Amino acid sequence: MNLPMVKYLLCAGGVFGLLIQAAMAQTAVKERTSHDTARRKAALEKSAPQSSDAQGNIVRNVAGQKVASDNRAVQSGRSKAHIIQSAAIQKTVTQYNTTQATTIITGKITDRSIQKVSFAYWTDPGITSAVTQDTILPTDSFYFRIPLPVGKAVFFYTDAGNGYHFYGLIRGGDSLRLWMQGDSIHFSGNGAALSRAIYAARQEQGRVVVPLNADAKQLAEVYRQQLQTGSKVLAFYRDSMPAAEWQLIRAHALGEPAANLVSTLWKLSPAPDSTLEERQVLFYKNNILPALSSFTSSDTTYMAIRYLSYLLQKAEADYFIEHRYECNNRAIYEWVKTHYSGRLRDRLLAHSLTMGFAAGNQQEEQEWCVKDYLSLVQDETCKQAIAKLYGRSRKGIGKGNVAPAFSFPDQNGKQVSLQQFSGKVVLLHFYNGADSLLPALPEIQNCFDEAGVSFVNICCNGSAVKGLLGCMLQLDEQHRDVLTQYNISKYPSYIIVGKNGKVYATRPPDPAADHGTALTNIIYEALLQ
Repeated sequence: MNLPMVKYLLCAGGVFGLLIQAAMAQTAVKERTSHDTARRKAALEKSAPQSSDAQGNIVRNVAGQKVASDNRAVQSGRSKAHIIQSAAIQKTVTQYNTTQATTIITGKITDRSIQKVSFAYWTDPGITSAVTQDTILPTDSFYFRIPLPVGKAVFFYTDAGNGYHFYGLIRGGDSLRLWMQGDSIHFSGNGAALSRAIYAARQEQGRVVVPLNADAKQLAEVYRQQLQTGSKVLAFYRDSMPAAEWQLIRAHALGEPAANLVSTLWKLSPAPDSTLEERQVLFYKNNILPALSSFTSSDTTYMAIRYLSYLLQKAEADYFIEHRYECNNRAIYEWVKTHYSGRLRDRLLAHSLTMGFAAGNQQEEQEWCVKDYLSLVQDETCKQAIAKLYGRSRKGIGKGNVAPAFSFPDQNGKQVSLQQFSGKVVLLHFYNGADSLLPALPEIQNCFDEAGVSFVNICCNGSAVKGLLGCMLQLDEQHRDVLTQYNISKYPSYIIVGKNGKVYATRPPDPAADHGTALTNIIYEALLQ
């Protein structure tokens, strides 16, 4: 190998450079060994007695044995060095492959005009924020590439607008292709099985219709059927993927209907022939628990945020059934800490505290829980995330503070102020013009009467997103201090202002993670104040 080529490979770095260095090192060892052997042999022969031929032969024989012994020692040392060097190279190759693993998600849309596709994925759902990407469609196709360790499974969300959005699961190093056509999404690639199973379960669950004006018992039956339907679909895919991943997608697909089923406990109305508490206990035992009997917890399922939300709702219900009165946030925290262990406990408590920061829980109560959590948590990711949120919560606005006033023009040039929404609950939606329409937002708005809740969309950069409902405002340079007053550091961000003009919640949960369920619940709570 000529010197310029060697220099090129060495400068290129990486594994190839290490391999070349190893080869050159081995060649140098061989040359040094050969030279040292010849030098020792010559020195011994020169110093040996020469009185007789026999004696000389004996001395030379001894010298030869000494040289052979030295040679074996050198060879042994060289072998050990080679083994160590080979192990180091193998370790480096493994690390190189792990850090450089990429996951490819591509797609094609054939029957609708789509301008942009947004993509997000969560490495730690419920704990850290999503990593987001956008791509402009040059034709009818899209392409996303994300770095992930080989085999690591993460949830992702892709949104192409016009009804094309999907929440799935993919492993690091896999590839996935989505073909969106008509009212269906088709999957291919070596990562297709996971997302196909989630999609199939979701489609079948969606066919179980929720009746209008349904009472608690009717709703419980609907959610029980959704659990049963989803379980049957996922059972079909059980042998096509590793058990841990099957458990994870099962927790994801069944988590939402399970949480909805538990929530029916609070929708019973009082009856004249018994107390509400007695009826709730019977309803929980007869209509809710039997449908949840096959839904078990494990350290595998903590990555599914919908499953974590279900466990928190169930903790609240279990506490009520045992004590016969509703609990506060600290009581839920203590219940979870007592009844769970390991990583699932750490993740579940972290998710609960994250929700507490978003909803603006009572400050002293939240602070006590945070300090206790930071003293016992073992999961370093959770610890850092909660410590960061705690530090941020001590700055800027918080629940109970008067919402900072603002006034600037809407898209028609009409002046709009926060004051004119007095008496209503207001969702302030701060977003970037490059963001795509999140389907959950119109769905959330459809849950509320315009007379009670107002949606104020504030575009902070670029042009307003089409399709958003409610008041549309464009933030200009003159009014950018609003971002500082509301402590807005990323997009999209949400603030909920109560009917009294005071902040009710800061940083609510990401609506993309759970179809807006948590955000909707917080708005309902604000309406009841």
